[in-house]
This record gives sequence, C-alpha cells and structure tokens, in this order.
Amino acid sequence: MALIKCSECGKEISDKAGACPSCGNPVRNQLVAVDKNEEVIEIIQTSKRWKRKYLWGLAFMFGGLFVFAKSAVLAFLLIFTGGFIIVIASIGAWWTNG
Repeated sequence: MALIKCSECGKEISDKAGACPSCGNPVRNQLVAVDKNEEVIEIIQTSKRWKRKYLWGLAFMFGGLFVFAKSAVLAFLLIFTGGFIIVIASIGAWWTNG
C-alpha cells in the first residue's frame, strides 16, 4: 500500500482508496485486474416501475384464482388481465434495459 497525494486538497491518502476521505475527490487511474478465465457478470437494474406493474399483474392473477368459486367469468377476466399486465411489464423491462 502506497500513499499518494490528493489532486484537490493535497493530503496523503492510500492508493487503494476510492476517494479522498478529506475532500471526497475520486482517485484517478483506478485499475481493476480481471482474470481472463473469470466469467464477467453484468448486473442490469430494472426500474421499480416495471417491478410494480409485474406485482400488480400477479395480484390480479391470484385475485382471479380466489374469485373463481364465485364467478368463473370474473375469474377468467382477472387472470387474463393479470397475464396481460405481466407480459407488458416484462416487455417494458426488457425494452428499457436493452
């Protein structure tokens, strides 16, 4: 571990630090060693908007299952609507994340 000077405030900081603890300036030239045999995992964040729609779709489908004993037509309508919302949410999440 070596000490380097912060380009903003001039204080000595560790070369392993992500930012200067004094002023918060990010440390430049951070190198990350990656093994060529190691698998790279890309993390894609889905917005809460699409997750919320997906959960609404599941709620409609489960609601349809509970209503099935009283009215088969209403149950079919709720299950179909829930499935449609889930498909739209899945396509929307895919479309916005590339």
